[in-house]
Amino acid sequence: MMALMESMRRDKSTTLQEFIEKMKLEREKLSKVDVSVVSVSSGSELFMRFITLAHQELEQAADFASCREILLRRGEKFVKNMQESRKKILRSSTNLIKDGMIILTHSHSRNVLAVMTEAVKQGRQFSVFVTESQPDNSGRCMAKALEAVGVPCTVILDAAVGYIMERVNAVMLGAEGVCENGGIINKIGSCNVATLAHMKNKPVYVLVESYKFIRRIPLDNSSLPKSYLHKASVLNHGSDLELEHPQVDYTHPDNLTLLYTDLGVLPTSAVTEHLIKLYT
Repeated sequence: MMALMESMRRDKSTTLQEFIEKMKLEREKLSKVDVSVVSVSSGSELFMRFITLAHQELEQAADFASCREILLRRGEKFVKNMQESRKKILRSSTNLIKDGMIILTHSHSRNVLAVMTEAVKQGRQFSVFVTESQPDNSGRCMAKALEAVGVPCTVILDAAVGYIMERVNAVMLGAEGVCENGGIINKIGSCNVATLAHMKNKPVYVLVESYKFIRRIPLDNSSLPKSYLHKASVLNHGSDLELEHPQVDYTHPDNLTLLYTDLGVLPTSAVTEHLIKLYT
């Protein structure tokens, strides 16, 4: 979003339509670099929706220079709200971690790390199992970060999730995107973790910002866009995708318990309502 804001400040458009077209091009550029396309696409779409919501203000503007000031002001407000999202997630999850809990997490989530760090500051005593999260071993980075703030944690093989699940009280995940039906798109392996947790009657809590809500309902993992599954560099290289590891997978909302967001604690069914309000 900071990149889009910088593009807005530098933009030399003379009409609103020209401005919107240029912003679309900037969004496309962002999707062609090796970043989380899911988060970028959802965040940038909501960004454009938010800054152009002030239709009455824009219509009453004397000229495009005045329009531009309105757009910049709303863009700055969106970025500020986005930056405060994690603080709001911390507030909504104040009582999530309790003394004596054993928690399983997958990959590296900044929201999960922030909530666990806050729990340590509050004097909570708990321990964490972290999947190593192949193929990039992001779980090991998460374990180091947790150990640095004083959380006892153990890195486990991705294949050991079923074995460990019997011992945990809850699963905590981040998400790269939340689908319209409340399902999540997240690091590959998240589907396995949540499905096994559901089978063992363990709650699965997802800590995620509302700007990651997306207007998409996948039928299953095979229906996810290639741009979600693979890095832009892989797609641009023309590699045989059958030989490439997907980056993310889709977890059905039936396997999730609650979403802890900057909007508060939500059931998965509430995502649809939020998106309807935003886009109508």
